[in-house]
Amino acid sequence: MATTTGGSGGYAQKVAVDAAMVIPIPDGLGFEEAVALLNDGRTALGIARAVAPKPGEWVLIGAAGGGVGSLLIQVVKQAGARVVATASSAAKLDLATERGAEVAIDYTRPGWQDRVREATGGSGVAVACEAIGGAIGRASFELVAPGGRFIAFGAGSGTMTQVSEQEAATRQVTLVPMGAAFPSPAVMQEMSVQALADGAAGRLRPAIGQRFPLERAADAHAAIGARTALGKTLLIP
Repeated sequence: MATTTGGSGGYAQKVAVDAAMVIPIPDGLGFEEAVALLNDGRTALGIARAVAPKPGEWVLIGAAGGGVGSLLIQVVKQAGARVVATASSAAKLDLATERGAEVAIDYTRPGWQDRVREATGGSGVAVACEAIGGAIGRASFELVAPGGRFIAFGAGSGTMTQVSEQEAATRQVTLVPMGAAFPSPAVMQEMSVQALADGAAGRLRPAIGQRFPLERAADAHAAIGARTALGKTLLIP
């Protein structure tokens, strides 16, 4: 069985949760894979639902070597869209490529925006799913072509991407809020169930980069904060 704790109280061997929120782990899916998919998988599914990538569209996925990003690549590809992924290390770029990105670009190198434009035929992307924030997030927003969509789902740099409604309107870009990914608790639960089912069917493959025992939770956070972690980081009781 798998469940969430509502965002707090998870660093324990036993917790009390609402029985209605407990989801059976499907046959064929390991416990660790289920844990890696429960939150990140539903987030990837929800984001894709909100931005609705269309067949043939170019979708920019930032932080593509992370837990959500590497899953979002797979969901977007299944919708028939094309993925240009950005990440900050060779290992993360390799993971993005292995998960289906057609183009993988290191956003820490000068000229990375030009490489995205070149890969997309000079027009930019139809959708940008951004999880880095700060200046990189702003640069990702600027790569969205008129008529496109932009969603920010993380702040790896420490700050969320700041884009005003007026700026978006001037560029003819639709800002998609994260609330659109999960408009209700029922939809969130639905996405959780689907994420586990997709994992059991082989449609979603989580990348578990690091495992720490529960008593080393501080070390796990340090690894995540250093932005060297590949894919999902797990605490093992």
